[in-house]
This record gives sequence, C-alpha cells and structure tokens, in this order.
Amino acid sequence: MHMTNKTPGDDSPLTVDPQLPNIVREPIKITGVKTTRLTYKPSDGSYVHECGPVVLTKYDVAIVEVFTDQGIIGIGPGDVNGPTDHSHLLGKNPFDLVGTSLPTGLDVACWDIIGRVKGKPVYQLLAVDNPPNPQVHVYASGGVLWTYYDKGDGKPYGVDALIEEALRYKAMGFDAFKWRPGTDWEEAGITPARLGDVCRKLREAVGPDFKLGLEKKGYDSWTFEQCMEIAPIINDLNFLFFEQPMGDEGPTQFEDYLRIKAAMPRVMLWGGERFHSLAEARPWLEQRIYDAVQSDSFIIGLSENWRIARVATATGVKLVPHNWSSSLGTMCNVHLVAGARSGHMCEFFMYPNPFREALFTEPYRPVNGVITLPDVPGFGKTLMPDLEKQFPYIPGSNVAANPRFPRAWARAQAREAQVRMRYAG
Repeated sequence: MHMTNKTPGDDSPLTVDPQLPNIVREPIKITGVKTTRLTYKPSDGSYVHECGPVVLTKYDVAIVEVFTDQGIIGIGPGDVNGPTDHSHLLGKNPFDLVGTSLPTGLDVACWDIIGRVKGKPVYQLLAVDNPPNPQVHVYASGGVLWTYYDKGDGKPYGVDALIEEALRYKAMGFDAFKWRPGTDWEEAGITPARLGDVCRKLREAVGPDFKLGLEKKGYDSWTFEQCMEIAPIINDLNFLFFEQPMGDEGPTQFEDYLRIKAAMPRVMLWGGERFHSLAEARPWLEQRIYDAVQSDSFIIGLSENWRIARVATATGVKLVPHNWSSSLGTMCNVHLVAGARSGHMCEFFMYPNPFREALFTEPYRPVNGVITLPDVPGFGKTLMPDLEKQFPYIPGSNVAANPRFPRAWARAQAREAQVRMRYAG
C-alpha cells in the first residue's frame, strides 16, 4: 500500500512511500510549531527510579504542537534536548511530510492532523489490509524501585517488595507484569542463581497463570553466561518473555541469542527498543531472533515504526512497543498496535510518573489490562491547560549514581562496555 498525494487540480497520484498507507492528500498548511518542555521532580526528595546502579532524580518530557491554517492542531512527543526552531515547515502540507525524515514528534503530530482532517482515528488509517483492533492489550511495566537492601522507610524490600508490586497490578486487572532484576548486584551479592530464587517466590505469589517478563539489569546488560544460567530457570517457571538481556548490538549476537532461546523454549525473546530504523530492525526480524519486536514510536516516529510492523507481520514476529516515557508515547504506540496486523501488546509504565495521566484531559486508563481506543478523529487527545505552571521545566541531567553505592555506576558502565566489545566485530 502507499500514500497517494495529490496537488490541487492534479488527479495523478504521487507515490511518496510504497510502504505507507493509501491516503488521499487534502489541502492544509502548517502555520506554526510549538515545543513545550516539562519536568516532574518528586517533592519529597524520592527518586523516580532506583534501578541498577543509578537513580533517576527527575523526569523530563516535551510536547510538540503543530498548528494549521484550518485550526487543526496535531500533538506529538518532542525531544527535550532537540531543536525548537521548525520555521522551515511553515507552509508545508502535513500529508507531504509523514514518512520523511521528520523528527519523531513532528511525524506523530502530522499523523494526528491527517486523522483529524480525514475524520478517522489514526489506528484506522494504519490498518490498510486488516481489520483494526481498538482493544489494546497492555502489560504492567515496573520493578524499578524494589531493592535488595532495606531503605529504612519501613516499607518491604527485596522479594517482598517485588511481590507486593506484582500483586497490586494483578488486583488492578493486569494479567502481565515485567520487572527489572533489582539494584546493584555486586553490593548485594546477587547471582543469576540467587535471582532465580526471587523468580520462584514471585511465581508462587502471583500464581501459575499470571504472565511474567524479566528485563535486562537496569542500566547494565547481562553477560551471555548469566543469560544461560537464568534462561532454564525462567523457562521452568513459565515466564512469558526475557527482554533484550544483552541489548541490541547487531547480527554478531545472533548465534548467542539463538543459544539462549534454545535454553528457554517456553519463553519468548523480546527486544528492539533501541532500533532507530527498519534497516536496523530487518535482520532481527527476517532471522526471527526476536519473537516480539519492541521498537518505540516515541523514539523513531509512527511512520518508521509502521514500516517495522509490516515487516514483522511478514516474518511472523509480534509487535510489542517499548513505552516508558509519558502518555504521548502511549498515544502513538497503542494506535500502532491497534492498527498493525502484527500488533500484540503494548508496554504500560507503572513507575511513579504523573505524565502517565496528567498531560491529557482524558488520559489512557487500562481496564483489566486493556486500553480501548475511541472512534474519534486523529489520536483524539486534548492537552491539559497550564501544564507549564504545574510542571515547570528544570534543566540538567536526571541520572545520577546511586549515592548508597557510588562506585556501582562505573562498574556497570564497564560491564556494559564488555558486553558490547564481545560483539563489536
């Protein structure tokens, strides 16, 4: 399928991209672009994440609004550190821009405009040769605040904290939970075998039918040897998936990843959140290294992720977008899952972050693990007023070494570099 653009008075189609949906161009022009930067910082001095060897002290988000001569406004996720001058787009038609080398937020905002102009939800525009499914299955994604040590706050820690979190999501109606394997391993004396004990206790607590996923070690990759030790354990415990434990370094990893998959035949291997293009994702899909691809529309835009979704369909790979930022990311990712034949699930982040709900007048709220998309034009979302007053932007880095273990971050970076070097050639 392709997007068909027509200039006024011209009945001949212009194929912009044979991999984009067939949508007839309408006359509309961009009159302005606005980027709004926001920050959430816990007022009590707590952390947004306390994961691996680092802490996340605040969370930043940017919103892009694209204005048009018809009064239609498109919304997309911006880049907090990216350029804000988009004057070169003034007078351009959003129909001509999707699928080009637009920054992510502008690509998403143009899709919003196109949907509003055509009077259709974006997910319906994306469903070009299959019926859309507006009932999007989402899984609870968290496990970034439990620690192996007692924080001294009177709350559970260790596996008890992890179990408490999982049971809370189960009570909310989620049927799946993905978690990260705790804070710095060296300081806590953790090994894959000891983490296996955590996995067993968690499985016993949530029951045999609740789906579980295990991700990489926070801000630190697993080694191949560690993966081979944990893989049969989570296989015996019937985990749903193991997520990019060694990262997405490239085809030199394929042989080792296939060996890991052979050690856990009941567990799917998911990955690809760091993919930036179809070209990067294609070999992983065509050789079926990943059973589900997690490319994120918040990172690469809706157009490029739709291309990845099409190849995923052709190769029998599921689409389960990474979604760890804000309701802006949820917005574009759930529409993609609803519209793509390969759409399977979507991540729904559950760490403390008001941007999960505070940005829109009608935020995304899963019911029994499902987000139901309404039949309204575009993404159908309206921004809350006075966001800049409620969440004033605070410049500066948001990641710091965990002050409890100041040497851990350097160790983690060294381990990550070793994993990359193993596959550098």
